[in-house]
Amino acid sequence: MSIFCQKASVVLGYRLEIQQIKHHKVVCSIPLAPRVIFNLQCEVWAEWMTLPSLELDLAQKMNRFRELGFEIYVATGTPHRNVEYVKRWLQRMEVPYRRFFHCPKEGAKSGIRCEALVDDSPDEIKQFIRKGRQGFLYLQPWNASTNIPKAITVKNLSEILEYYEKRMRIWQT
Repeated sequence: MSIFCQKASVVLGYRLEIQQIKHHKVVCSIPLAPRVIFNLQCEVWAEWMTLPSLELDLAQKMNRFRELGFEIYVATGTPHRNVEYVKRWLQRMEVPYRRFFHCPKEGAKSGIRCEALVDDSPDEIKQFIRKGRQGFLYLQPWNASTNIPKAITVKNLSEILEYYEKRMRIWQT
């Protein structure tokens, strides 16, 4: 989103900060037509080789999940034209995963058969929790004021690792 904000700032003629994004869908969060927003998002993904990770040591953290016995699935709602860029970025970041899901419809991630979902979309987390599974809301400016019963809000993947490592210690005693 930081790269998106840089690109949107040029179009808007003023500096757009990530804190100004009030919804994970971006449309209606900033005064740009949806088509312009979608084109900017495509520009960002087209430059996948330069996109940074939100997490330090992302590959190591994801490998730690695997060591704990988790199967890692990646699910994205990005438009179809960006899916190949997302996969290339994951490969570049050395993110291990077993399955990849393209979920362009809102709420579609809840249809994936898995135990937990980490997402920045409050709507996706709510849908997932309604199906009786664990949802981790990845904290971002557009969801910081969201309160979802039974969701666990996290700032990073390390917090999720700590959560499961603690539960595993309890189970082992």
